[in-house]
Amino acid sequence: MPAVLEARTVSRTFPGVKALDEVSLALLPGEVHALVGENGAGKSTLISILSGAARPDSGQVAMNGREVHLGTPAAAKKHGIATIFQELSIQPWLSVAANVVLGSEPGRPGMGALLSARRAEAIAREALDRLGAQEIPVRADAGRLSTGQKQLIEIARALTLDAPVIIMDEPTSSLPHRDTARLLQIIRQLRDEGRAILFVSHRLDEVMQIADRVTVLRGGRNVVTVPATELSTSRMIEHMTGRRVDSLFPPRSKTVGDVAFRATGLTRRGAFEDVSFEVRRGEIVGFSGLIGAGRTEVMRAIVGADPLDDGEIELEGRRLSVRSPRDAIAAGISYLPEDRKEEGLVLQLSSRENMVMPTLKLFSRNGIVRGRKVRGMTTEMGQRVGVRGDLDRATANLSGGNQQKVLIAKGLVSRAKLLIFDEPTRGVDVGAKFEIYDLIQNLAAQGVPIILVSSELPEIMNVAHRAIVMSGGRVQGEFDAVDFSESELLAAAFAAFRKREATGARHE
Repeated sequence: MPAVLEARTVSRTFPGVKALDEVSLALLPGEVHALVGENGAGKSTLISILSGAARPDSGQVAMNGREVHLGTPAAAKKHGIATIFQELSIQPWLSVAANVVLGSEPGRPGMGALLSARRAEAIAREALDRLGAQEIPVRADAGRLSTGQKQLIEIARALTLDAPVIIMDEPTSSLPHRDTARLLQIIRQLRDEGRAILFVSHRLDEVMQIADRVTVLRGGRNVVTVPATELSTSRMIEHMTGRRVDSLFPPRSKTVGDVAFRATGLTRRGAFEDVSFEVRRGEIVGFSGLIGAGRTEVMRAIVGADPLDDGEIELEGRRLSVRSPRDAIAAGISYLPEDRKEEGLVLQLSSRENMVMPTLKLFSRNGIVRGRKVRGMTTEMGQRVGVRGDLDRATANLSGGNQQKVLIAKGLVSRAKLLIFDEPTRGVDVGAKFEIYDLIQNLAAQGVPIILVSSELPEIMNVAHRAIVMSGGRVQGEFDAVDFSESELLAAAFAAFRKREATGARHE
């Protein structure tokens, strides 16, 4: 069967780095082809070339056996290549419907020369319903939606193009279990319709579920392309890293002490209600639940990013009045947000500058920043968290895993007495995940109380000492590590939905 899209011995060099070295890949109609590798392996560069966002220095891109010169993303779309990038391109001031149809060419069958608002809403509604996202209103401003809902809009946009080739770069990175399962089913349907799907993911369990073939890149080179049935997760990791990884998770720390942080009756109308919990010294408390359950909203309220209507928080026995993130930092609470690039880091600044940005007063005398003190502290923290790369370079040049480590170092520099990690391994490769888990466990072993918010159940079950499950803005269950059961955690996560369904049935 001829390939619908090919990269033929493609190479691309950036200053000081050979990102791709004669890489080849062929996508067949009616298959899901997974592309995996650590950060820096060349996946993003290859995606950029196949989507028209970059050009190769050498080699060819071919469609249906004939060489093509894509040149631009618009040209790639005209050739039938739809790309869903990991970095969201949602326009927050536009409606959901407008975002879904954004980029649809006038004159496309069924569109007409102009696209009315009513027609755009109908197209968006059909695409979102196909994704099982009936809860997303097509007339709402896209900027008001959660990260996971924005990701679904990106996927819906690709579906409206009806392209024979769909490239998906980390499409499930922001999705909870239910939406991920639905998306994987959609991908299977698209494959069965004869489309070629390039599926790029760090979630190797999903790769094993969905892929027909797998290509592994390492250091900008092809390592192997084989049927997925010939690989195991551990074998895939060995190909990606060049070394054995006996476990995806380091041992859980065992040093748990007295209560360090207490939240009582936290309430923010319309977001969450009566949330109470404790975190002990050296304890990792995991917050699980579906997108929209209220987990992130609770953390934002704790650090003063959003106001509380009721409730109290205490740290080390002292009641706090936190009305802004500045207050939280001063009190010793550090929040590492889910979207590190938009909310956690200034990518144009260096790693050193990002690390000390919230605490410059600690490094200043008479209003003048003491550069030697900054360099000493940031070098120490960079080594402690394992940042690879020049700390004086722009943070934008680091891999996702190293950016996350800079964010962690930023929290440590602020002398945090409580660390809140919100989706700390989103969009990082398996090797970097292990390093981040190991870092979290080491911090806990040193007595630091930690809150871990995660949509990945294996992460909660293998990293946390205790799990708190939220649904519908309320705590629906609390579980100790010895009692962790995936079915029980999922049951608690769906509790609010079952209650709404039961109430609706009684009203009918």
